[in-house]
Amino acid sequence: MKRPIAALPALLAATALASMAPPSANAGVYRAAVCNPALAALHPDAIFARTSRHYLSDASCGEGQAGLGVRHQGKRTGQGRWGGWTVRAPRGTVISHLGVSAAGRRVGGQVPQLLTAPLAGPLQPFSVPDPGMERSRWNGRARSFVARLGCARDSGCGSGDRSGIRVKRLSLRMADRVGPRIALRGRAFAAGSKRGIQAMQAMATDVGAGIHRFLLQVNGEPVAAHASRCRATEGFALRLRPCPLHARTTFKAATTWAPFRQGPNTVRICSVDFGLDTQANRACAERHVRIDNLCPISSAGPGPVLEAHVSRTRSATEHGEAAVRGRLRSPAGDPVPGARVCVATRVPLAGAGEHIAATPVTGEDGRFSAQLPSGPSRQVRVAYWWSGTEVAERRLDLRVRARPRLKLRPRHAVHNGRRVRFRVRLQEPAAPRRWVRIQARSGKRWIEVSNGRTNLHGAYRAHYRFHSTSGQHRYAFRAVVPSQGGYPYRGGHSKTRHVTVKG
Repeated sequence: MKRPIAALPALLAATALASMAPPSANAGVYRAAVCNPALAALHPDAIFARTSRHYLSDASCGEGQAGLGVRHQGKRTGQGRWGGWTVRAPRGTVISHLGVSAAGRRVGGQVPQLLTAPLAGPLQPFSVPDPGMERSRWNGRARSFVARLGCARDSGCGSGDRSGIRVKRLSLRMADRVGPRIALRGRAFAAGSKRGIQAMQAMATDVGAGIHRFLLQVNGEPVAAHASRCRATEGFALRLRPCPLHARTTFKAATTWAPFRQGPNTVRICSVDFGLDTQANRACAERHVRIDNLCPISSAGPGPVLEAHVSRTRSATEHGEAAVRGRLRSPAGDPVPGARVCVATRVPLAGAGEHIAATPVTGEDGRFSAQLPSGPSRQVRVAYWWSGTEVAERRLDLRVRARPRLKLRPRHAVHNGRRVRFRVRLQEPAAPRRWVRIQARSGKRWIEVSNGRTNLHGAYRAHYRFHSTSGQHRYAFRAVVPSQGGYPYRGGHSKTRHVTVKG
C-alpha cells in the first residue's frame, strides 16, 4: 500500500524552475507520455539531478525494463541530500493530472518520494511508494513532477544499498495556458484584385505545446489544413512539447473554385496548439481578398493610368440608372485604343457577390462609357487587366435614394372619427425588418404619426383615426425610410398621398 506522509523539511527545498507565462482565457489540454514502452515513449523530458555523488541513476524505458530509477551507493550521506528524476512542464503549460507506476524501498534512512512543485511554493510530497510496482495518481496544478530518493535522518544516513525508487509509464495531462501568435504574408493579401491560383503564407509562434496545424477558411467555409511535424501517437504526446514552437506554411488556393466568389472574400487562417480540443488555444488572422476571375484580359497593352467616374444625374440618384465614363492611358500618358475595360457592380450587402455589368472597348482617344441599369446603391469597380497579374482599378460608389410605395385606404373621402389605413412597401433587396415612418404635413412641417418595422415581405401597415376635423380638410401623408445599416439605399420618402376628411 502507498502511504501519504508528512512533509520532510530537508526534502522540500525548492529548486529553480522556469517562470510561467500568464494564463489565457481558454487553456488547451493535451496528454503526454514519459517512459511508456507501450507507446514507444522514452525519457528525453526527464532530467536526473543530485546533491550527492552517492545517488546513482538508471534509465531503461524499453519493454520489460525497470524504468527511471535512483539508488544509493555509499557509506554515509548527509541529512537532506538527495537524487531524483524531474519532469518539468514547458514554459506556458502546467501539469493538471498525472498517473505514474512507482516502486520504492526505505533503507538506512533513505526515503523514496513522489512530489510535485505547485505554481508557488516548495515541493509537496503526495506519495511514498512501496516495494511493489503500483499506480499513483495526482490532480492539481504543478510546474513539475519529481521522483526522489533522499536522506531524511537528522544524523545523516548510512549505507542504503538496497534503498531506491523507480518510476515508469508516466501519463500527464498538460494545460497549455498561452495561445499561439500568427502573421500572414503573400501577394494574395496585397492591395488590388487577384485571380487564378493564389499563395497565402502563414507564420505562427508558440511557447507551450507548439504549433499543431494550420487551418484555412474562406467565407466561413473550411478549405484546407496543413499539419506540423509533431511527436505524438494514439492521442499522446511523446514529448512534453510535442510540436515546433515556430512553424510556417503556404496554402495555394484556386480562386476559381468555391467557396471563393467574384468580389470581396474573407480569408481566415488559424494556427492551432496541440490538444484534445481544437477550439482551445488557437490564433486566427483575417484578410479581405478581392477576387476577379470574370473580367476579360485585354491584349491592347499596358494601361496603368485609368480614370473613371459615375455620372451624377437625377436619374442616377432617384432610380439607380447611371453611366460610367472614363479614359485609359499608357505609362507614357498616351491613349490606349481598342482596350476592353470591365465595369463590375456589387450591392453592399454581406455575402453579396460581384457582377459584370459591361465590358466596353476604348476608342481612339482611350475613352469609354457604359450604362448601368436601375437598382439599389452599388459599389462600382472599373478594371483593366492587361495580363493575368497586372490590373488598373478604380472603385466608385453609386448611391440611390429609397423610394417606398405608399397606399392609403379608403381612397374616397372619410368622415371625422373614422380612420385611414397605410400600406408601405419597400424596394428590394433586404426589405424585411426595416424602419419606416409615416408623416403628415402640418403647414410647412412634417409630423410623425406612426413608425415601425416592415414584415418579412418588406411591407409595413398602420392606421390613423381622425378626431378633430371640422368642415372639410385635405390631409397629406408620406412614408419615410431613413438610412439604416443593411439596407442598400440612402434615406428617402414616397410620393405624397392625400385623403379628404369631412367634419
